Amino acid sequence: MWYAKMYFSEGREIFQYDSLGTQGVPDVQKEFPFLESLLSFQELDCVEVTPILQSITDNWSRFIAEDDRDALENFKRKLGRLASIHIYFRLLYVHCRYRQSAMYIQNDRGSAEDAQILDELRQLPEQLPLYQQQIQRFFELVLDVDSAGREPQAQAAKNYFHDSPKDPGLFSFRPIPLSFEPVEPGRCSPVLYSSSIRDMIDYSLRSCVERNITVRRCKNCGRWFPQTGRVSAEYCERPVPRGEQVCREIGAFKQWTKKRSDDPIFKAYRREYKRRFAWIKAGRITDEQFYAWSEKAREEKKKCDREIISLEDFQQWLRDSKI
Repeated sequence: MWYAKMYFSEGREIFQYDSLGTQGVPDVQKEFPFLESLLSFQELDCVEVTPILQSITDNWSRFIAEDDRDALENFKRKLGRLASIHIYFRLLYVHCRYRQSAMYIQNDRGSAEDAQILDELRQLPEQLPLYQQQIQRFFELVLDVDSAGREPQAQAAKNYFHDSPKDPGLFSFRPIPLSFEPVEPGRCSPVLYSSSIRDMIDYSLRSCVERNITVRRCKNCGRWFPQTGRVSAEYCERPVPRGEQVCREIGAFKQWTKKRSDDPIFKAYRREYKRRFAWIKAGRITDEQFYAWSEKAREEKKKCDREIISLEDFQQWLRDSKI
């Protein structure tokens, strides 16, 4: 039997998918930073995905009704493309791949399971944007440290009556198929055996509440990020394209720049540094002369930072120093 497993382990989330049900040898295993699948789902363009889903649905319907092999090939191609867009869609891919194999062995094309898959596919174009809206509302009322505070447990208790949300726009929790098993050498964890995209969303949200993990919008990129470290963190470490800096590195540089811009010692040093650097281009000094001066200037700046000399003495040295 096919399976789709999801679990959290030491700041990571792990997905394992297998169309044959071979435990320990999944077709696909993917690792992401904690909560990345949910946050990237929030950024999913449903308008882009909807035509792909509609084509998949039409082709699956033709295949199970008419044994249309062209429709099956189109279905497999579009489903593969969908699975590459987001890890949640890998669930559909694995389930359907299992059914394609099983129906020929069991000779039961058009079974109740096939009809159930068709029904799920038809509902997804409406469900996906609805899930995004419900997650957004859950962030605002329960997890967002800036609007809901630092106690997700208390906010969840405030906004739910048993398992029903008081606000109709909030995500509604339901029982999910959780196991508890070894996941790594010497380590056990709750494991979700998901049967739907909704299960994975549910598991991610409840895990945040259980662990008292809040979220915040990054001051640099504007994306949500989980506060798994310092609650005061304002910049994320979300994945970025190869070669780009993560926002936390950019934020650290901004903080350093701001701190330096308020430092009169650094400002005096930087002003003279730029002035003398321009002399190289003007031909007034050589590179070697400039770097020899800058080394002496850094030594004098260190003295000023340590209050061995005053700011006025340092400024006087900068004005009078010779190349």
